[in-house]
Amino acid sequence: MNKKDPYIDLWNKICSILQSKLPEWKKKIADGGQVSAVEARERGDEFSDNQIFHGIVKAVLSNSTDWSRIEKVLPELNDLFHDFDLEYYSGLSANDIERDFLPWFSERGAGSLTMKQNLKSLIKTAQILKDCSQRIGSLNRYLTSLLELNKNDTIALVQQLGSYKSLHKLPALGIPIAAEAMKNVGFDVAKPDRHINRAMGSFKLVHFSKWPDRSKCKAPQITETEMIDVMQSMDRFAKHVGVRVSFMDNAIWLLCCSCKSGLYLSNAQLSGLV
Repeated sequence: MNKKDPYIDLWNKICSILQSKLPEWKKKIADGGQVSAVEARERGDEFSDNQIFHGIVKAVLSNSTDWSRIEKVLPELNDLFHDFDLEYYSGLSANDIERDFLPWFSERGAGSLTMKQNLKSLIKTAQILKDCSQRIGSLNRYLTSLLELNKNDTIALVQQLGSYKSLHKLPALGIPIAAEAMKNVGFDVAKPDRHINRAMGSFKLVHFSKWPDRSKCKAPQITETEMIDVMQSMDRFAKHVGVRVSFMDNAIWLLCCSCKSGLYLSNAQLSGLV
């Protein structure tokens, strides 16, 4: 008798749970726009500076908050961010953030504990990106040139933009937010956030040196090296079962997240799938 492929078996179980408990899960992933952005980049489509800054802004806003709060204000962000114009945002001050932006998000129930610092750091990020665009010709060219310098390794691109060790690090980004931003603008990569990390640990596909409390939905304490390990493991998993890593990332996120969209499976439930 042929032995079951453990990766395909695990992926089938993930899809089966999502299908039974969240029948519109594939539509939710499609509506998020990341997979279609990956498909567009694979076709050779160019992304404008405004589109790329839009993707970065969405990623930064997702930091340390319930995504459903941000999701409900997405249609209004164009006006607030002046169509995600780098010239506009790079010219803002910390006072502008406190006077105009923070009350706007607070009034709509979309604020977070880290939003003030995130939006202020985003000003410096916009200034750097504007300079890169002017120097190289566009942000798309900047990202693709950085990708080429890193031997077309998308995970290495994320490291360049998000690692504290990198000369190319953008102030508003760490590795998870850099990964989210790159997914938003068509690079096929996983985001090593708390949900993906605990899933990969529960699936025994990644080992974490510090995970003192594995009860309920507690996540591991993770280093940058382990974040890279998560992204590489997700990449191998996705390629093995024949799906885009951005699609798998979104599927596992829906399995694990605690916002209104997700199933919030515990670590024990995730471990039970293996």
